[in-house]
Amino acid sequence: MSSYSINLSNESPAPPASNLLPSLPGGASVAEVSPLSPRTVLATLNAHPNISATQLRQLIHSLALTIQTRASQHATQVAGLKNTIADLEENLGQVAERYDAPPDGYVRNDGLVPDFDVLQDGNNVRVRFVRHHPGNPTRVQGLTGAEKPGKGPYSKPVYAQPIRRLVPTALPSWYHHMLIGRTTHFEKLRNATVTTNNYSLIADLSRYRQDHNALRQLIQEQDMLSTKLKLVREHLGLTRGRLEAANAANVVRQLEWQEDRRAEPVPFTPKQRQGRFA
Repeated sequence: MSSYSINLSNESPAPPASNLLPSLPGGASVAEVSPLSPRTVLATLNAHPNISATQLRQLIHSLALTIQTRASQHATQVAGLKNTIADLEENLGQVAERYDAPPDGYVRNDGLVPDFDVLQDGNNVRVRFVRHHPGNPTRVQGLTGAEKPGKGPYSKPVYAQPIRRLVPTALPSWYHHMLIGRTTHFEKLRNATVTTNNYSLIADLSRYRQDHNALRQLIQEQDMLSTKLKLVREHLGLTRGRLEAANAANVVRQLEWQEDRRAEPVPFTPKQRQGRFA
């Protein structure tokens, strides 16, 4: 980018009184005269009312030379300013193009994620570029394009939106099987949905898969705990039967009236307290 400045005053300072009246040396031509400022010419004329024709001609040519020089300088300055304006307009166009271009990995948020606003400098600003969240498939990330250094991206959870005037129906079996089935089948379903750029559907696909896997894990743990609980109950019953068969209570019958009948240390359920293990 070029930088130019305009000198609005090319006026030469008035020469000393002794030099007010310029003169042509012997044999000098008009082409050899030096440019003089209008102020110098006026000062010379005022100081020498009876100036000769030769000297007057010299002054006129000096003034004309000054005007030509200033016109040339002005034309050069105008051309430089035009070049500067052209450079600025070109740079402005490049800046505007970069501002409007999505960053790598992002796409324009042309209604893909509605109501995605963030707070910047006290104002709500609409997010202009969005992408899938790299660490959480149930969320999206966005940029306004005017972030300060170190700010952004912004994150937001998204959910599938109902279609107006559409009566919901159950998911087809093939869709549900791909949704909860093998990983390869789910990835095929997700990849096909990604091509639609429907961020909310992509998020809920991933959300359903995550919740289903968590539920399956909890059910497996519940089944393991139920099996372990059943086994412990069986052990309790067998051990109690052996104590009863060995007449264990009669061996220490003298302790019957020393029993401390406070709350049982084991947190039995109400059914157990009612005699389930009696």
